[in-house]
Amino acid sequence: MAADYMENFGTERDHLDSRSKAPDKTISIPRRVLLFAILILLLVVGVVLVAVKAIHTLGDSSNTLVTVGLPLQKQLLEMHGQQRQAEFYQDLARILPHAGYKKTFTRLIAREQASLRTIQTSAAAFPALTSALEQLQNSLSNYAQTAQTTADPKDPATTQIAKSKTLVESSFQQVHLAMQHLLLLQGNAAETARTQAVELLYALVAMTALLSLLIPWRVATALTRPLRDFRLALEDIGAGKFTHVASDGPQELRDLARSIESMQSRLREEERLRHEFLSQVSHELKTPLASARSGSELLLSERIGPLLPRQREVLEIVVRQVKELYAAIQEMLDMHALQAQSLDFSPQMVSVPEILDDLHKRLQPLTEKKQQALSCSSSHDALKVYADPQRLRQILGNLVSNAHKYSPAGGKISVHASSEAQGVLFRVEDEGPGIPEELLGRVFERFYQVPVRNSLPRGTGLGLAITRELVAAQNGWIRIQNRPLGGLQAEIWLPSSPQKAKL
Repeated sequence: MAADYMENFGTERDHLDSRSKAPDKTISIPRRVLLFAILILLLVVGVVLVAVKAIHTLGDSSNTLVTVGLPLQKQLLEMHGQQRQAEFYQDLARILPHAGYKKTFTRLIAREQASLRTIQTSAAAFPALTSALEQLQNSLSNYAQTAQTTADPKDPATTQIAKSKTLVESSFQQVHLAMQHLLLLQGNAAETARTQAVELLYALVAMTALLSLLIPWRVATALTRPLRDFRLALEDIGAGKFTHVASDGPQELRDLARSIESMQSRLREEERLRHEFLSQVSHELKTPLASARSGSELLLSERIGPLLPRQREVLEIVVRQVKELYAAIQEMLDMHALQAQSLDFSPQMVSVPEILDDLHKRLQPLTEKKQQALSCSSSHDALKVYADPQRLRQILGNLVSNAHKYSPAGGKISVHASSEAQGVLFRVEDEGPGIPEELLGRVFERFYQVPVRNSLPRGTGLGLAITRELVAAQNGWIRIQNRPLGGLQAEIWLPSSPQKAKL
């Protein structure tokens, strides 16, 4: 059997190792963190780039206003003043043609045209303003050329000069409108860029605050919850329960889940082999024990000859020890079967009075040896409980046996059943010494025995542990407490119907 176990164990280990080496397409935690950090970095860089672009737009608009718009506005105002002076001297030249005013007019027009060329060079990046300046340049050239043709007020060309002057004024108005439009556009662009930059900076601050909350939350959901599930699963495994471990999440958590599943598989296999071993050992032990018990009881019956008092005393000791050994083996088998969840249960509707009557008949001979009074009663004759009758007898038998062991001679043991909370409550009471309050929480531990000062026989410490497991397996509960007037009280609740058992 050991060879088979090692072979199976090795095969399963190879299978699990090959499964763990299989390619896994899940993303590991460091890669997830790296990808998340890259996404955050890209997002922050994108916001910063847009903010920088808005700041550059604000700077360009401000530079345009400072280096282009305002100087051009000033030069245009100076040109418009020069145009007024040129018109004044042109009028004087027509009245006093030989006073040299025409030369002054010509000089002012030339200066105005030179300033206009300078302005055109500065405004080359603005098509609308450039077009208006070219139109003004043409109007000035036409005005200067027309004014040079005549100085006589009666000359018909005077009307043409007036038209040229009007055209120049109109061109100046167009240039002023284009300049105002340019300043308005650059001002709006600067205001928009400033607002956008401020909003983006606010957004960057808000995004930083949000990420400071999002990142811990994401870490908590990605790691804390799976680790909590693993902790609960390990607690179940530590309690002897096999459970399914979720294998979702990053690669590291999947690997951990597979390791836990592999451990559970090996534990199941070891549990199965141990169960087989105990079954075989118990069979090998029970057979000679049964023979020894039968032989000892046959000798005690004196069917094959009378016994001396000393011989009878020795045989009674042998029979008692064989029974205790037999019971201890059976308790260990039951506990192992409960842990392996292989103990058979056949729950059904059972008559409580019949169970109590059978309990009284079986255990009364035991209690009479210590002159103890055993009473078994129920609240009414039709009381029923949904339980396995064999296991229910075992539960009540264990509790009454404990009460018999620790109760004094001449004491009273009572078993009472009543309907309570959609089930049946069994109450077993004795008049023994009870259990210290600080030890009540340990009475259901496996192999634990309450310290006693008398010479009572010691058991395996599995009776109450088995009783609790049998009760829990039938959807019930058990509790033990000291009675106010002395003694111990054990209460067991079991459902009264299959529907209540499923709740």
